[in-house]
Formats: sequence, structure tokens, C-alpha cells
Amino acid sequence: MKILLVITKSEIGGAQVFALNLARGLKEAGEEVVVAGGAGDYLPKELNKLGITFKRFNNLTRSYNPLQTLKFISELRQYVLKEGFEVVHLNSTNALLGAWGLASLNTRPRLVFTVHGLSLLDRQHKSSALLRKAYRLFFRAAFKKLADIVFVSKLNLDYAYNSGLLKGLKAKSHLIYNGIEQRSDYYLNREEARRELGLNEDDYVYGSIGRLAYPKNYEFLINSHQALKEIKPGAKLVLIGEGPERVKYENLISLYKLENEIILTGEIMEASKYLKAFDLFVLPSIFEGLSLSLIEAISAGVPAIASRVGGNEEIVGIENCFQLNDQADFLQLIKNVKLVKTNKEIFALERMIKGYLEVYKH
Repeated sequence: MKILLVITKSEIGGAQVFALNLARGLKEAGEEVVVAGGAGDYLPKELNKLGITFKRFNNLTRSYNPLQTLKFISELRQYVLKEGFEVVHLNSTNALLGAWGLASLNTRPRLVFTVHGLSLLDRQHKSSALLRKAYRLFFRAAFKKLADIVFVSKLNLDYAYNSGLLKGLKAKSHLIYNGIEQRSDYYLNREEARRELGLNEDDYVYGSIGRLAYPKNYEFLINSHQALKEIKPGAKLVLIGEGPERVKYENLISLYKLENEIILTGEIMEASKYLKAFDLFVLPSIFEGLSLSLIEAISAGVPAIASRVGGNEEIVGIENCFQLNDQADFLQLIKNVKLVKTNKEIFALERMIKGYLEVYKH
């Protein structure tokens, strides 16, 4: 089976790690797989190590430019016609636009789309009612062109059902949890991880791994740090990642004079290797699909808590989730955090690969 995975950005991020893991698993299962995407070097470099082809689409980007969108649709259509893919798996909203070009092919591939998060349609997203309505109409129209719609979170799937987003489309909707390769020897030990990050053994270290971007909501942790120190004296906040909110976070850190207590490490390749440096992993997101970094944390045996959004409680349990942006609830949970007893097999890479192969061959 010849499969094309398409994602908008090729830089490092959760959706890109998902695409990389899926491509590797499909290749190991004996399938012919190609990954296509827009700007960014992370995916091409990592795929090259695995001997998997990467196709650059020059007009695939996060843009509202209709001319650029039409160029991407044409780009994708011509490439699929030339290569004869049997399955085209779209993984981002901008990539989903390509469904219009592929649905009209005489010999059309099986079109699959993974909803990695509800984004603008999420109840927590700050967007106008008009924009939400436009996106809703867009998704409804696009979903009708697909053979299969995959959700990575049961809560997001249930919301899509209950809100009418999937009206008449229940038969083509599926739940497949994101999966990771679970290797106990992958993570650096606590001492080594802390040494490389410049942390002391007696520091209380909490933090997160992810892009410094609006959905991750890291300003909540920065704003809560002084209050958290009353519970955990000597606490240090470590945020591993890079992104557009860096300057905003740096200004907040400077305002509170916390330069020695809050560390923005920047982008680190294979950042999850450093998870055992944390005493506590925190994901304060405004919205989520199913966070790979949160799955990695429980796989590494690190205590983890998260905001009660998206699929977070499906990973760490409702008892380890706090109300979004509720500092009192967050601090109370810090006092009573419990090690997660989630069945890690649910988030195994092999299980995810099997699920997608069943969808592709349905």
C-alpha cells in the first residue's frame, strides 16, 4: 500500500513527531510511505535517517491567502496523480484544504484526516463567534469529502458528536490514541539530565516540554511561580522548547525578577530524554488533542499534572487535572499530586500503527 502523510509545518512539534512515528511504524510494517510538508527542517532530517522520502510543498503554509491555497491544492493533486498513492492522510487544517483537489480525481485515493485538536472550535479558544462559525462550516464541508476522520482524544470526539460537527458522519469517525515507542533505556537518569540542564540535585524542578506558543499557556506557570514557592521552596521552572511567545515570557520573567529561577532552554532535540530531571511535569494548555509530551512523562515515570482540557485527563486521570487558569486549584494539586497508574499500553506505538492500518484498509 502506498501512503502519503501530509502536514503543514515540518519544524519540530508534537504533530510532526506524530507524523515521524507513524511513518517509521508504517515502513516497519512493510508499507510504502512518503511524508510531505511545508517549511521546516526537522522532518526532512529525521526522515532521511530512516530512509523515508520527504516531499516539500512550497505552497503549504498557515495562510489565509486564497491564491496560495489554490497553488497548494494543485501541487498536491499533481503529486498524487504522478505517484499513484492509494491513501492520502492529512494532518493539519491547511493540509485538509487539499481534500478539494483530491476528491474530484477519477481514481481517488482513500482520504483520511486526523483531528489533532479542535483548535478554533475548542470551547477555550479565544476566537470570535463569526470565525468559529466559518471554521465549523469549513470542517463540515471537508469532512464530507473524507473516507475516515480520526480523533486522538475521546473527549474531543464526544464533543464533535454532541456539537453536531459529525452529524451523519458517525460511521467514518474513529478514535486512535497517539502512541510512542516505550523504551526504558531511552531517558537520561536524573543526575545526568540535571547536570546537562545546569540544575542542582536539591532543586525542586517542575516544568514542561513544548513550543512557546499560545495554546501551551506557559504564562500561567510563570505567573504562578511565586505562589508555588510557598509550597515548594527553592523551586525552579524549566520550559524546554522554542516559539513565538519567547519574548513575552522573557518580559514576564524579567518583570518578576525570576531570571535565576525560571529557565527557557530553547529547542533541544530529543527533549523527552531529559524528563527524569523533573520532579513534576506540568501541562497547562488552553486546548489539546492528545499530548505526546504528557504521554512521554508518564512513560518516563515522572509525576504529571495538566489542565482539564482535550485528552489530558485520558492520560493522567481526572484526579491529576486542574481547572484551566485556576491558580488555587493548581496549587492544591501540587500538594497532592499522585503518580499516574495509566495503562501505558494504550499509548504504545504498535497499537497506534495497527489502528491506522485498519483505517487505511477499511
